Amino acid sequence: MPPTVKQRSLLLRTLVWLVIAAALLTVSAVALEWFQLASSQSEEQLDWRAFRIPALLLLNLCLTILIATAVAFYCWLRLSKSLPELQGWHLQSPKSEFRAKHANGDYDFDNYLAQEEQVFEELEAYIAGEWTTQTAGTYNRFNQDSICNPASILEHNWNRSRVLVHDDPVGGVLLVHGLSDSPYSLRRLGERLYSEGYTVIWLRVPGHGTNPRALAEVCWNDWTEAVKVAAKGLRSKLPDNVPLFLAGYSNGAALSVHYALSALDDATLPTVNAIVLFSPMIGINPLAKITHLSNAVGLVSRNEKTKWSHIHAEIDPFKYSSWPMNANSQAWSTTQGVEKKLAALQKAGRMNEMPPILAMQSAVDSTVSVPRLITALFARLQANKNELFLFDINRVDNLSNLVNFSFEKSILPALQENSHGYHLSVVRNAASTHEQMVLKTRIEGEWHETPIHDRWPDGVISLSHIAVPIAPDDPVYGDEANTNGLSLGCISMRAEPSALMIPSTLFVRCRQNPFYTLMENHVMAWLSESPPSKPAQM
Repeated sequence: MPPTVKQRSLLLRTLVWLVIAAALLTVSAVALEWFQLASSQSEEQLDWRAFRIPALLLLNLCLTILIATAVAFYCWLRLSKSLPELQGWHLQSPKSEFRAKHANGDYDFDNYLAQEEQVFEELEAYIAGEWTTQTAGTYNRFNQDSICNPASILEHNWNRSRVLVHDDPVGGVLLVHGLSDSPYSLRRLGERLYSEGYTVIWLRVPGHGTNPRALAEVCWNDWTEAVKVAAKGLRSKLPDNVPLFLAGYSNGAALSVHYALSALDDATLPTVNAIVLFSPMIGINPLAKITHLSNAVGLVSRNEKTKWSHIHAEIDPFKYSSWPMNANSQAWSTTQGVEKKLAALQKAGRMNEMPPILAMQSAVDSTVSVPRLITALFARLQANKNELFLFDINRVDNLSNLVNFSFEKSILPALQENSHGYHLSVVRNAASTHEQMVLKTRIEGEWHETPIHDRWPDGVISLSHIAVPIAPDDPVYGDEANTNGLSLGCISMRAEPSALMIPSTLFVRCRQNPFYTLMENHVMAWLSESPPSKPAQM
């Protein structure tokens, strides 16, 4: 540990003990005052002591808060010290990255793409220069000779934005990826959309697709402004009578809803005809908001590690493995921004203006709150076109005692409270034989059941937040038969978690959706039945 960090740590511990001592003295003073109050005879003494006791109690409360803050600060600093050493990609990032302030005047999506080109030129300079001594190992996305190098996996580097324009489009779709992800997460869906006649834009959201440090410096306003720029760019590539759709995954789903709400009040933004969401980040753990303090802790301690939740080897070519505290902070701000706009629209009695929404969601999700998706979004919707499409867990009899069913306590009541504004579809095991899967659909209170051919793979109990938009034959996250040496969807290793520089969730969480084809076909059918295009606004 550097001497300066040791000195600050010692100073912090000294301050904590001094505050604790002061608090104990205050408690003793309060006890003494109570004793003397009980033995006081004159009214003047009673009045004086009756004033001093509340003052001492207030002082004690303030000291207690200081102690709690100092202890939390100290624990935060100690936990940060235990993280692995930071590398260049944790400390440096391209300076040309888009910021909300850039979106003014004549700035358009072509400018955004040109700016993105500069970003990746800077990234390549880091990789070929200052980071070369830190990229040893076969599995490192910043090693140009690694099988994790994103530029060598497919014909296009899917960390970057992409545009596919149809000569005679039936519609346009803007695809917005999730937090720490890249356009790759919605690659398969976008390619299907393009093959069906849609003009498609995959947007690389600012702070993503480059290196983790970029996510530590971005602001959620940068994300919302980038979506606006991309939506305008997509609208400019479409005939006026052709509909515009948004499709977002995770945090990109929240950004898509935020954009649609913004477009209702801003005539300069193109209107949205419908939205498709995958694992939408409408609600997250409220503890995420305390990560706002990471910058303050880092400023006082001068320790860059305090700005990171965890540091892992960067083996994923299209998703950051290391996680900065700022990611949680900005995700929280995004969800709160969506909630404020939804609440305002509901208060104004305008929820019927919302475009139709289709959401694809795993019933079990450790990243987002499924009950909040239902209560904060779907319970407010009013049009019959809206649909919540859930993937239930695998309810096989021989594993029933190994499955935690507590998620049902929060989801089932939320689904039963208010369902008139949306349809509900559930992929689940059939009641008669659990190997058979069915699609159960509730429309206006009535259930309909359709057998499906897909099955749960052996050993898979549930989907995960990250599995929903990924096909089983994905070349990176699919099963081993479909990958070329890099099979992040089927890693099999055995070690103590502390011995590895990769998260243990890589071995546990499902990375692909065995019902992907069913889901994709459902999305295509739903979009084709969407309402006619509204006049374009610009």
